[in-house]
Amino acid sequence: MLPYFIIIGAMKSGTSSLHKYLASHPDLVAARMKETDFFSTDSTYSKGKDWYEKLFKGTGTHAFEASPNYTKRHLFPNVSKRMHSLVPKAKLIFILRDPIERSVSHYVHNYSYGREMRTFSEAVRESDSNYILTSRYFFQLQAFLEYYPPEQLFLVQAERLRESTVEVVDEICNFLCIPNECAPSVLDKKFHKSSSKKAASSLERWIVKKTDNRKLASIASKLTSPLNQPIKKPELIANDIELLQSKLSDDMAALRNFSGCEFADWSV
Repeated sequence: MLPYFIIIGAMKSGTSSLHKYLASHPDLVAARMKETDFFSTDSTYSKGKDWYEKLFKGTGTHAFEASPNYTKRHLFPNVSKRMHSLVPKAKLIFILRDPIERSVSHYVHNYSYGREMRTFSEAVRESDSNYILTSRYFFQLQAFLEYYPPEQLFLVQAERLRESTVEVVDEICNFLCIPNECAPSVLDKKFHKSSSKKAASSLERWIVKKTDNRKLASIASKLTSPLNQPIKKPELIANDIELLQSKLSDDMAALRNFSGCEFADWSV
């Protein structure tokens, strides 16, 4: 079984929540691992179609996965081409969050795992900053629009998903041409709240660096969680906000023009 639809990102925009909501639908089969990254890296893609298909096993009729790395074309430039070659009819769901808030959350995520030691101000001033490029949503979408028609793409505003979950999931199911039979008990939940984010302990960081095994890393995370420390969200200075707005404004204008959505409450 190959995916009927794929949640392609964006990172730190609610992909985990949407994955859990849709995985509760009796007709949908989620991949054994939420982020397969099959189309991202050469090493994973080289495992082939048969390996990928085996990730989708269940009693449902439609398979899906969610890999935020698919909308990091600056790091993984071949995703859309590879995806179209295997699943050209797949529907694509792209979750979007206020681009500055997403950049901050992305930074906090990396900092929590010891992948980022710079201040936020330093990190976003890096040439071709990953935090900024990942938040350039139309830039990311253009790679998919080279291969997929717009009608196979559905944009979800993260803030609406969080505040009006049932309504937005109804819209997604309508896009997927399936009835909304997601479990109400799951739709009532909120997942991965940023306010509860903690820095991984030095022990967890050491274990994660020593293994590529996701299950082992997950077990290590759970066992060492009592050692984790709360993270203080970085406070953006005026120059940071001005920089981010200048780097993101043209992309946001293109996104608004393409989607017809105002994103009125966003900071760019």
